Amino acid sequence: MINLNRFRPQSLATRTSLFLLVVILSAEFIAGFIWYQQNEKKQQQGLVSVVNSLALSAYTTISYFSDLPLEYRVLALNQLRNMGGSRFFVSLNNHQLPLQTIEPSAGKRLVLNELYKSLSAKLPEVPLFIDISKRRDLVVFDAEINFDQLPVKWRSSSLLYKELNPPIIVIQVPLSEDEWFYLAAILPEPYVLINSQFITSTQLFFMAISALVILFLTWFIVRREIKPIANLANAALQMDGKIKVSPLKEQGSQEVRTAIKAFNKMNQRIITFTLERDVLFSAISHDLQTPLACLKLRSEMLEDKRTREKFQKLLNDMAFMLKGALHCIKNTDIHEDMSPVDFVDLIHCCSEVFDRSRIQLTGQQQHLFIAKPVAIQRCLQNIINNAMKYAQQLTITIEDSEQALWITFKDDGPGIPAKLLEKVFEPYFRCDERAQLAGTGLGLTIARNIARIHRGDISLINRSGTGLTVSLILYRD
Repeated sequence: MINLNRFRPQSLATRTSLFLLVVILSAEFIAGFIWYQQNEKKQQQGLVSVVNSLALSAYTTISYFSDLPLEYRVLALNQLRNMGGSRFFVSLNNHQLPLQTIEPSAGKRLVLNELYKSLSAKLPEVPLFIDISKRRDLVVFDAEINFDQLPVKWRSSSLLYKELNPPIIVIQVPLSEDEWFYLAAILPEPYVLINSQFITSTQLFFMAISALVILFLTWFIVRREIKPIANLANAALQMDGKIKVSPLKEQGSQEVRTAIKAFNKMNQRIITFTLERDVLFSAISHDLQTPLACLKLRSEMLEDKRTREKFQKLLNDMAFMLKGALHCIKNTDIHEDMSPVDFVDLIHCCSEVFDRSRIQLTGQQQHLFIAKPVAIQRCLQNIINNAMKYAQQLTITIEDSEQALWITFKDDGPGIPAKLLEKVFEPYFRCDERAQLAGTGLGLTIARNIARIHRGDISLINRSGTGLTVSLILYRD
């Protein structure tokens, strides 16, 4: 199945430009549609007025020729043709001439209905044959000659606007059994074209050009405006990667400048906090080690062996816990630089202290991963040490993709009670009290902290039967 999300625009400049383009085009179409409706209404009103005027002229002409004696009709026709400059062509034929009509349309129906309505009211008993054709398709006279084949004098002085090839209204009325009155007339401008279009190809072309110009200018302006936001995002990513970030220049809109100012203040507070924290833990390490050493020396002077051993055990536990706490801070320290990490090499390095036959590694790292090498090694080391402490066999599987890296650790140990699967990540918590001397209870805490620093996480699942599965996921983005 095709993932359509891949084709969605991601940048703010592109998304904003496309959104504005859709809004502008929609507004143009709506405005054009409203204009078209209003203009179409005016055109129809004008067309009805012109058709009624034409119907009156046609009625007058038909009545005039009907009243003329037969011998004078031809003479009147010749006089009309010799006058020239007419939108009309009139003839008398001995039969009804065939007509090649134009395609049906709303404008054609309106014209024909108005003509039939007007002429039928004036000539109620006369059969009317009315239709619309094109000048180039007209045939005239009994011989059915194409209009453009007539002598130049006749065709150049009748039915003007040849270059537009306008629609021609043709009215044929029988005056007697073998005499048909033939009238062809052009609708006057601007009603020459009765088939109007909502949007023409020229309008579409100019709309496309204007849309492209708007899209480019919008993209350019928005991209310029969001550049400070992009700089802010890059600085935040560098800060997440534990790289010292220089203060950003306050630029852009008022809202962006406010955000950059707040970020600079936050960055400065974090730097100050980090320095103070380093000084604090260095002081703790130095100041506590001295009295602990003195207490150990004084405990050696105790005469009672049992009391001496009890004090020494308490002092050793205190020193071990202090060392573990400081080690926890050290291994999640923010000053380590990011660099490419080879997880296969790190896993082999962490497994060297154990029997190789007890650990099996499958899968390969396919893509580059940028991380803190020492911290990642500490994370893997803690997970492997925990597994080998309670299990005989450990299977490590690497699954890699462009988005994330999955590493699963499957052991054959006793597992962890379901209610304690999250509690084991708490500092100093140990499931097995018999293993108190084996660790401080900070291993999984440190491992999860390191994973989350790298935008990842660690989860624990008990397998059916026996064994525990530890899943480490590290995201690239």
